[in-house]
Amino acid sequence: MALPTLCAAVPLADEPGAPPGLLPPPRSTDVWLGQGEGVSVDSNFAYRIRKHTPPPPWGPDARTRVVRAAAGLGAGFQLGAGFQIVGSVAVVEGDDTTTIGVGARRGIDTASLASLSTRFIQAFGDNFDQIAVFLAFTDYKSPDSLAYQQPVKNDVRGLGLGAFDSSQQFGSPSGRLQTVLNMKRILQYGRHAADDPDNGLYAVWAQEAAHRWVVYFRFQRAGDPEPSKALLGRQDAHWARTVQTDGSLMDGYLWNDNGDGTFTPTERGRRYGILDQYGMGLRTAREVPRFFVLEDLRDEQGRPVDRAALSRTGRYRARKIDLGIEDIVRAMGPREPAVDPAAQDLRMGVVLLALPGVPPEDVIGESFRIDLTRRLWTDFYNTAGGGRGKVCTELLRPCRGPSFTFGEPSWSETGKVTDGVLAPGDSFSLKVPVTNAGTEGGAASVHGNGLGSFTLRRDTLDLGMLAPGQTATASFEGRIPFGAPCGEPLAVDLTTPERPERPGPSRGRAPVVVGLAPGHIDDLEGASAAVWRVDPDGRDTATAGRWELGAPERTEAFELVLQPGSVWSGARAFVTGAARGAEPADNDVRSGLTTLESPPFPLSDLTGPRLSYHVYFVAADFDREVLIPGAGDSLRVLASADGAIWTEIDRVTGMALGWQRRIVRLDEKLDAATLGAPSLRLRFVTEDTGVDNIVEVVVDDVGILGEAASCAIPASDDSASGGGCACQVGDGRQAGAGTVGALLLALVVGWTRPRPKRHRQ
Repeated sequence: MALPTLCAAVPLADEPGAPPGLLPPPRSTDVWLGQGEGVSVDSNFAYRIRKHTPPPPWGPDARTRVVRAAAGLGAGFQLGAGFQIVGSVAVVEGDDTTTIGVGARRGIDTASLASLSTRFIQAFGDNFDQIAVFLAFTDYKSPDSLAYQQPVKNDVRGLGLGAFDSSQQFGSPSGRLQTVLNMKRILQYGRHAADDPDNGLYAVWAQEAAHRWVVYFRFQRAGDPEPSKALLGRQDAHWARTVQTDGSLMDGYLWNDNGDGTFTPTERGRRYGILDQYGMGLRTAREVPRFFVLEDLRDEQGRPVDRAALSRTGRYRARKIDLGIEDIVRAMGPREPAVDPAAQDLRMGVVLLALPGVPPEDVIGESFRIDLTRRLWTDFYNTAGGGRGKVCTELLRPCRGPSFTFGEPSWSETGKVTDGVLAPGDSFSLKVPVTNAGTEGGAASVHGNGLGSFTLRRDTLDLGMLAPGQTATASFEGRIPFGAPCGEPLAVDLTTPERPERPGPSRGRAPVVVGLAPGHIDDLEGASAAVWRVDPDGRDTATAGRWELGAPERTEAFELVLQPGSVWSGARAFVTGAARGAEPADNDVRSGLTTLESPPFPLSDLTGPRLSYHVYFVAADFDREVLIPGAGDSLRVLASADGAIWTEIDRVTGMALGWQRRIVRLDEKLDAATLGAPSLRLRFVTEDTGVDNIVEVVVDDVGILGEAASCAIPASDDSASGGGCACQVGDGRQAGAGTVGALLLALVVGWTRPRPKRHRQ
């Protein structure tokens, strides 16, 4: 299956062995004897490679238009826009720019990777050397390929690669991005890839990452008329099997010289060898000892040997050719620069791409597996290079040195007149705890960016030196412009400026929902909780996990928290079976539904009323030891003015990424007669429709709020031009709309607008 290159590039004119002018092809690893989902792959399995070198499928202008349109470039940096974060994995739903094909039979190609990397950098910053992409679907574009590396940029001399730079097309304005990896679906590496450091996944990952630099070497001894390719094996991009490479992950062997004219290949594919480390910039030329290549390889009976059938206990006769790094330099020129920060401190982003129409909540099980894999990969890379190189896969902060995390923000209204409502036109104070979670002390300077949704009087704060583990508070002051969208999540993006070294900045976000006036919120802590009713009609069918008021006990499966160990606020909430059992499924909602009904919530004197509640919801099934969403399981929220006719106003499905605050516009869900009633009752109906599914729900802080009076005041010309915001949801050209879109999924998941569904119960 052909994988297209992206653009033409001019090779280094004075570099021997440089390929012709096209961008190098993707380096793909095929599965030996085919592949299937769940197939186990040994770390020393046989590789096959295909070479893909078709011409670019479009001109650069067309590519730029597509990528910029998909990524929304020019809208300003938006932390995490369009992505969900699971651990340090960025999870995103695919579309027609990041996948190709029809329905579920989709795949990705060079253009898809360019679009995806552009969106990733737009969301998390241009601070990554490589991006590793995992898929939540089978890649039908390259079904025989286990993984491949898509080159993006090379400006290093002496490697055997030409000079090329497609970093702009891949969304890296600074030119830092060097390669993108397509790691395919984690299930194809076996069920235990996430907890087995000896799984073949890590050797494949290491090989594809190192293809950025190696192996393209030739050698030329003094007096040789021209360079030799005897070091190169398959695709002229891996070691020949007869080269002493210290058991290189790039298809290399560790050959033992037995001292009697025979040689034994003792290890293969175990580490980055010394020659790999030189190519990667982890070791200088002076640190490379002499090595050898074997010619005319024969067995002990003198018969020629098939190099694909070498035995690790065999003894083979060959002609030994001793070489030194000077022979490579003579053919390739010296490596310039001699060392490479991108390999010494490799910053790699990890992405999980789902099919179009599949939201991140539906692939949380695989997300957790990949996050575990990411941690093992970090250890593997650090060990493979003998400790000379480190890889960092954290999304929002550096792995080493001063590294800052941002705690729960607190917003408060300021000014001469306050009414307890943070609304358009109000001045505010924002306080954010900043903790040095790194390994070294350092100065903390925090920059806040309201992206047009807020006007900050001072956008950069110096907090002084913070030792590891020490916390300080960043206190911003600002103003919410008139015209800011009410009842919708907005945020200030927080960044610690980059250090002169490579680790990159720390990033965070301080979200807030503005413009909601106090209505009636029940925190479920006082006597009011006693008037809530479970099974109000006596028709519930669940055999376990019925609603109860209490404190949930933490329950986990495959690293996913099925039921949290605390409530959203206070000490109590309504839980579907608060106590944990011996097994995760012992006390979840079982085989039916359970109903919780609220007391009346007043509607009078509320403008633009909205339901607000916090929920933790998990509906999970199991497939090949991976959690998947439970089909048909749900939490439905119904509203009624008379207790007889109930209308569905919200529905939650899938698996939680943590607590959600859900805000529902009631005027889009209920008819005028219902909204004109003095009060509403609510029902929370949780239903388990599966056989072995797990359904766990916690609901807290339920109430109905209204819009503040200032929500009706439009943005004035001076407020917009002075850093304010003429914000309109859905219009990416408005300054605040991108911020709203970035948080709608994170804070108001599943905000849909169907026609009201009316049920008589």
